[in-house]
Amino acid sequence: MVSALAGVMTSVIGKLTALLGEEYAKLKGVHREVEFMKDELSSMNALLQRLAEADRDLDVQTKEWRDQVREMSYDIEDCIDDFMKSLGQTDSAQTAGLVQSVVQQLKALRARHQISSKIQGLKARVEDASKRRIRYKLDEHTFEPSISRAIDPRLPSLYAESDRLVGIDKPRDELIKCLMEGMGASVQQQKVLSIVGPGGLGKTALANEVYRKLEGQFQCRAFVSLSQQPDVNKILRNILSQICQQELPSTSVQDEGKLIDAIREVLKNKRYLVVIDDIWSTQAWKIIKCSLFLNDLGSRIMTTTRSIDIAKSCCSRRHDRVYEIMPLTTANSKGLFFKEYLAQKIYVLNWKKSPRKY
Repeated sequence: MVSALAGVMTSVIGKLTALLGEEYAKLKGVHREVEFMKDELSSMNALLQRLAEADRDLDVQTKEWRDQVREMSYDIEDCIDDFMKSLGQTDSAQTAGLVQSVVQQLKALRARHQISSKIQGLKARVEDASKRRIRYKLDEHTFEPSISRAIDPRLPSLYAESDRLVGIDKPRDELIKCLMEGMGASVQQQKVLSIVGPGGLGKTALANEVYRKLEGQFQCRAFVSLSQQPDVNKILRNILSQICQQELPSTSVQDEGKLIDAIREVLKNKRYLVVIDDIWSTQAWKIIKCSLFLNDLGSRIMTTTRSIDIAKSCCSRRHDRVYEIMPLTTANSKGLFFKEYLAQKIYVLNWKKSPRKY
């Protein structure tokens, strides 16, 4: 798909180059916009060709950017074709009299004004796409060494649509009920709930669903995923960024102790919900736990792990709870199979009807 899109972009860039030629040089109203779009699309096309040559799966942000660029390219090409057609008709028109000549000129001016407005709008879209590329650092993230680009199997769970999850309603409602118990008391004790189970049973998806459902119940929230060898500094910075609702500059606090102090300062007077996903060691939990200020405001912490021992170590107090996730029932397993099968069939049918969108 990336390779095909690079080919489309090449065609569009060629047409933009033609608009900058002598034949259309007199169109000063759009000349600057066309030149800007040509330069920006040329830069984007270079990235698309590198993506095609990289021969690796793209992350979620890069795929979204690619799809937006694809639709934008089609719109630009359509606009250019309309523009050239309009100018061609105007230049080739033979006027039979003064009145007809004036009418044709007015129509031409109106058509050029409309297309000029479209080009201005397209220029703004190109500019936005370029800014997103810089903001998300697509060039850096996509071409980092493959050793640091291992595929994270938890990502699909974080972005899964709720209606595509099977057998999640009952455990989700149970966890929400457990987390919300005691919220009306005069002293609302902090509670830890640890989800435990083998890999692939949907711990991350379940925790994420609970996290979404309880969005409005807490003053600040954070959801972070660990790994077998977690970068504690990065995790603490991620937590701080989410609870402050702003991205931390790379030159800000780097020391783990100061990061812990900064997180505790934000959380001490707030009801918060923090999810620590996929804990592999008690040591990682002990460090992160230091940052989660113990208050009596009804704050909640959720953890997920494959180890029952780690789950129990997270739940050290009487009112904490370990929740063991169970495999899907036979009925739910069949339902999941047929739902995915149907989704694939619908995708194929839609592709046959409109391959340009896919």
